[in-house]
Amino acid sequence: MKEYPGEALRFTADLMLKRLAKYLRALGYDTLFDEQLTDAEMRDISIAENRILLTRDQDLYEQTPELHSLHVTSQHPLEQFAEVAAQYPVTFRESRFMSRCLECNSVLVEMHPEDVKEDVPPRVYERQEQFYQCLQCDQLFWHGDHVKRLRKKLLSVIE
Repeated sequence: MKEYPGEALRFTADLMLKRLAKYLRALGYDTLFDEQLTDAEMRDISIAENRILLTRDQDLYEQTPELHSLHVTSQHPLEQFAEVAAQYPVTFRESRFMSRCLECNSVLVEMHPEDVKEDVPPRVYERQEQFYQCLQCDQLFWHGDHVKRLRKKLLSVIE
């Protein structure tokens, strides 16, 4: 296992690792992914904020101190996730699972079902008891079948 900077395991993912960023966010890890950032900005933010820069770009990897970077070699998101999990103590905790917005990385807030009734399909509202919202980008989340499949997929790598 590699060492990592800071106390909490946090990441920055480059443009080629969007799905990997979503996997890490699903597990509750603070994972910065911003298509507008330049390589230099990603590197500088990773160092300043004690993040690990995950990149497929060999040049960017070589320009970033090893403590703050991992060169991800696979082109397949689940294999990319396995590379990260092999190098860092990525774990599954039920209390953190799906606690961050998969789109913008903000922490989700649990919503009262009545407050989102008009914003979700009736069938979903009837079947789900818990709803979560990102107050940053207004995305709504619930733990449907897609979340069960995602949990199973990520656990197959970690365990």
